[in-house]
Amino acid sequence: MRIYKEKQYLIFDYEDGRTVKYDFATKTAIGIKGKPVKDLRSQLRYYTLDELYEYFDDKKYANFLKFIRRSEYNCISNIGTILDRVPLYSKFEQIFSAGIDDIINDGKYFKYTINELPKSLIKLCKEHEIKLSNNMVGYFIDNPTAYLIAYDLDFLSLTDTDILAVWKKEKHIDRLNNTYQSCFGNLINNFGYRAKDLWLYIDRIKTFEAIEDMNYLLTELCDYANMMKQLSPKYDKYPRNLLTTHRIACRNYNRMKKEFSEEMFKKRINKQYECSFGDYIFIYPKSTQDIKDEAVSQNNCVASYIDKVIDGKCHILFLRKKNKPDDSLVTIEVRDDRIVQARRRFNDPVTDEDQIAIDSFNKKFEKKEKKVAWQKAILLSW
Repeated sequence: MRIYKEKQYLIFDYEDGRTVKYDFATKTAIGIKGKPVKDLRSQLRYYTLDELYEYFDDKKYANFLKFIRRSEYNCISNIGTILDRVPLYSKFEQIFSAGIDDIINDGKYFKYTINELPKSLIKLCKEHEIKLSNNMVGYFIDNPTAYLIAYDLDFLSLTDTDILAVWKKEKHIDRLNNTYQSCFGNLINNFGYRAKDLWLYIDRIKTFEAIEDMNYLLTELCDYANMMKQLSPKYDKYPRNLLTTHRIACRNYNRMKKEFSEEMFKKRINKQYECSFGDYIFIYPKSTQDIKDEAVSQNNCVASYIDKVIDGKCHILFLRKKNKPDDSLVTIEVRDDRIVQARRRFNDPVTDEDQIAIDSFNKKFEKKEKKVAWQKAILLSW
């Protein structure tokens, strides 16, 4: 069997030379004997629809007819019924003729015409057999480069299937109006991510954290970005260990939602602790928000110490480079004029250079403590 279009006819050629035709102009089936017949199904009764699709010379047209069948609410088993519906789907025939593999989810409610589809998108669909939907086209039109660039990058693990899964990942933002938002686009438009860096980061997370499910990966990343943005603008958009950092973010988010008394905190600020040694400077946070920002930047739990500072149990200091006083480096806990805890980002230990500054701080306040004790002894002797 061979099936092909010729002018106004769809022609079904049997291997033995017999021919059946369908006339689109008159919606008439012409049987094996060359006369009009009521139903094409009687002429092709030994073939299923799926078998007939395989015999089309033009696979694009076969895909178009498959689309019509899926778009109709009633299950169609007759090829003649599908052909009768062709005029109702004329705008889709052009889309499939252009090389689009399929239209998913929306069926006949797909709202774009061939002239409204960007040429770069059509080319991409043809090269990678991408199936379109209204939302996917909308996300692409909103930021074409963000998706085109993914197919030009060299990935360690990401496949075309993964890229498509990221592209399609969306969340419901308005159930009343049935409105969706692209998770990938949201990270770029609302959280300041850069498309190229984001694709490479997703690839790295899949590779080194063994996350195969792109839906899960995007959900975790969007959740992380949403929490961190609410806590502080100073957060790492591309943490090296997403799952661990996400758990820390959840913990900090729950802790930092708590309201603290700024007045009580400011009463505890001890400017005596602000000093410098060599290239380092010790800074006392000016507000509870400064400590929250530090927790976000350092990926640690220092925000949970705000209560302890207010209660007078400890002090929190930031150890930073003199030439970069706004960049987090080491988070410090002070008790009884002595540094009892010092950690870099991700609770990593301090360097030897950091330790020299810390030792200098402790020596300074140790001498001060001895001096105060000596003065008290003199007073008592009087």
